[in-house]
Order: sequence, then structure tokens, then C-alpha cells
Amino acid sequence: MKEPTLKKVAYGMAMAIAIILVHFIDARVYNMQPILALILAILITFVGITFINKSEKMDRKISRMNYNLLNVAVVLVLFFAYFTISQ
Repeated sequence: MKEPTLKKVAYGMAMAIAIILVHFIDARVYNMQPILALILAILITFVGITFINKSEKMDRKISRMNYNLLNVAVVLVLFFAYFTISQ
């Protein structure tokens, strides 16, 4: 596996933010068709990844332990946010 960078963690954060936003809009604001929700999530993820790729700060290497801890934090936030919005 290649060296972990902050950019890889940021990609996961961009996808998690897209999922949380689309789920919030779908659950609380407007009941969307599934295909519309999928397209919106892809669009938000694309915009997030575009901003990440433009940033030079994201190329910084991080330790494997920090990489794993940040990924666990992203997954936990995604899990709790998804079920909190659902209730």
C-alpha cells in the first residue's frame, strides 16, 4: 500500500459529507427519488474531490496510525449522523 496522505482521508470525508447532506435533504427537506439522491450525492462528492485536488496542503504524508484513526472517526461520524437524521 502506498504511503497514507491527508488527501486520502479527505476523499473519504468528502464522500461522507455528501451522504450526510443527501440523507438530510431526503429525510427532512424534500423526499427525493432514489436516482435523484444518487446523482446529487455524486455531484457533491465530485465538487468536494475537485476542491481537495486543488489544495496543496492535502499532499502531506501522515503516519499509518493517524490515517487509521482519522478513517475510524469519519466512519463513526457518518454512522451517528445517518441514524440521528433518520430519527
